[in-house]
Amino acid sequence: MDVEAWLTASFDEVIEVDDLTSSAAASFARFVDRHAAELAAVVALRRGGAGELVELTFRTGRPQQSVVPIRRTERIGVRFSGGDSMPFVYVLRSDFPDTAHQNLTAEGSPRAICIDDRGWAEARLTWTPAELVQRILAWFRRAAEGALHDARQPVDPLMFGTGYNIIMSRALIDNANTQDLVAVPDDTGTLMRVIPLSQLEGRTLALPLTVAAYRVPPAQMVRLSFAPGNLGSLADLLTARGIDLFADLRTRLAEWLNDARTNAARINSCLAVVVEMPITSPDGTQQGTDFRAFVAAEKVGDIAVALGIAHKVESKDQGGAAGFVTALTAGAVDEAALIAMAVLPVEVHATFDRDLATRLAGRTIPDARKAVIVGGGAIGAHVAPCLAREGRFLWTVIDDDVLLPHNLARHVGFGGDVARRKSELLAGALASILDDEDSVATAITAQVGVEGQQNDDVDAALDGADIIVDASASLLAERFLSDHKSKARRFSIFFSPAGDAAVLLAEPIDRSVTLRDLEAQYLRHVVREEALSGHLETPVRTFAYTGACRAITNLIPESRVMALSGLVAEGLGRAADTDEGIIRIWSLGTEGQVRSFSYPAEDVRRFDVDGWQVSLDAGLRSRIAAMRDECLPNETGGILLGVVDIPARKIHLADAAKAPADSIGSPTGFVRGTDGVQQLIDRSMAETQGQLRYVGEWHSHPPLVGVMPSVTDLSQINWLATIFDMDTLPGLMLIAGEAELAVVFMRRSEASSPLAERSVR
Repeated sequence: MDVEAWLTASFDEVIEVDDLTSSAAASFARFVDRHAAELAAVVALRRGGAGELVELTFRTGRPQQSVVPIRRTERIGVRFSGGDSMPFVYVLRSDFPDTAHQNLTAEGSPRAICIDDRGWAEARLTWTPAELVQRILAWFRRAAEGALHDARQPVDPLMFGTGYNIIMSRALIDNANTQDLVAVPDDTGTLMRVIPLSQLEGRTLALPLTVAAYRVPPAQMVRLSFAPGNLGSLADLLTARGIDLFADLRTRLAEWLNDARTNAARINSCLAVVVEMPITSPDGTQQGTDFRAFVAAEKVGDIAVALGIAHKVESKDQGGAAGFVTALTAGAVDEAALIAMAVLPVEVHATFDRDLATRLAGRTIPDARKAVIVGGGAIGAHVAPCLAREGRFLWTVIDDDVLLPHNLARHVGFGGDVARRKSELLAGALASILDDEDSVATAITAQVGVEGQQNDDVDAALDGADIIVDASASLLAERFLSDHKSKARRFSIFFSPAGDAAVLLAEPIDRSVTLRDLEAQYLRHVVREEALSGHLETPVRTFAYTGACRAITNLIPESRVMALSGLVAEGLGRAADTDEGIIRIWSLGTEGQVRSFSYPAEDVRRFDVDGWQVSLDAGLRSRIAAMRDECLPNETGGILLGVVDIPARKIHLADAAKAPADSIGSPTGFVRGTDGVQQLIDRSMAETQGQLRYVGEWHSHPPLVGVMPSVTDLSQINWLATIFDMDTLPGLMLIAGEAELAVVFMRRSEASSPLAERSVR
């Protein structure tokens, strides 16, 4: 480029300092003369259509060995355009090297260095002439040292914005040839949303638009130095990157002209050339994508004429249903006409689809697993949208409830949604987040877990799921989902009764530990961990939202629901990306402090005895073994606590107590005492909302004895069967040996006899 010609064309008037109308330009010129003579000297002051320019010679401070060819003294121009804009620094040398951190300039302009990554609204708060001089000097020094790009800085965009933006979906970008499009402007005229013409409602003002989309291969993309200003220079830019724009347009436009009647709207629309350009960091790694559109004001038909493939006609009688007809013989490209067709660079914002959501969440692989969430109440209505905004899951929502006025205190619904089904409300919200064809969420209005009820839609959704999330806060629903024949992995999420904690139960991917098992393990931690004391305590204050029985809700502020839901969503997403099962608890303090507790899912062994199933996890087995070993050579024992489901005939052993202080143990026998036993049972039931209860006894056998019940044991199991028969439960005894455990079972009947199932520890 010719720097002198540019100076003459852009700043044709040479003036004196007193003639400067920009106070910032005058301050800068005077500062250089009076205080920065050792660094710079004013060569000329200029004025033109682009503003006022202070032309300087500037000592760059370049070291002996420079990474880039910077001279010891460079000629620069600092442009002050007035108003709310940052001073713009040109290097007035036609062969100045292309480096990182340069501003994009128009074709025919010198290179411009980027001395400040702040916006002018922020930078102007501290701007002084001295700071400007120091920033210019710092840029040259860093460039010479090869240190322009700090690893903590964002990568340079490929092109700086013009203030105009369009929003369109990736689907439209990728399939732009298949439908007529329009750009609907906002009230400022600088932002337009591109939609199919078929979706345009009423008589909305819109610009007909035809999109031609291209992708630049990463290997051929480098930072752009100048912004193309016309179709000719745009074609040159793309040619250097492996794309023959004119050849491709000739093919595309010829197809439309061959059926001009059908494509009349497209032929008479404006052309937007959309280019997807990879952004690479200085180390060569790809750091994202820059979408740009170059919008021409001329009609597509006029561009076809300049490309030599069409003629313009004045009437339909001449065969021009669209005002243009195909040339019988393709002519030469009119390069002068194409150069005269200006293009406006416009930023393109792809709509929020699954891919974009995934990348913004810091992940790399979109998550299109099928997820069924049961429960559209407070926790479900917050956690599911949070995960959807991270690009996670294809959703089905199951709930039979309706949104009532009091639900608005902690729900994503609004006043106009009252009386709507929660399933439909949440599914609609999830479907509206991502602009993807597969983002439609399904709503199923049904109750889950009620005995005798069957719903084919529910069963089909669960059978087809990859992930099932119980957000119902219902034991019936959780246990129904745990037992369902679906092969999907299960999760359960819920708030504590007081709303000051949230819980996540995540099965391992092989479902060797189920939600039922995790429920029992979670309750053991609640009664065992001092830090979790009161975790499931019923709140003192509640609110009756009607006079009906059970029409009571807890007093939990939305701010707390949102905070805990965010923690649960992060934990659920993280757990879903691993194979291991886990129990996580988040407790929120009154000052906003968060305590987190995490426990692995313990391996479970199941004993099937007399139509009942008894489950025993590795954590409890280890606890019993440790208590046995601690008391050797004497026998020991105590009570068992567990979770009972009588209709399902399942008992999950959760905890075993140490021998009471008044117990008697010897190498040949054990008599359990009673000191503190009732208090322990009462406390455990209180701490777990009555879910953990007394379910039987355990005791140990000495080495070499085995685990089969002795005569004394048989007498005790008979007594237990009598006691538990009043609760329609079997008598249960666990015997711990040196390397085995035995579960001994007995029910009262006319011909009752004990049944035992043994297992290695």
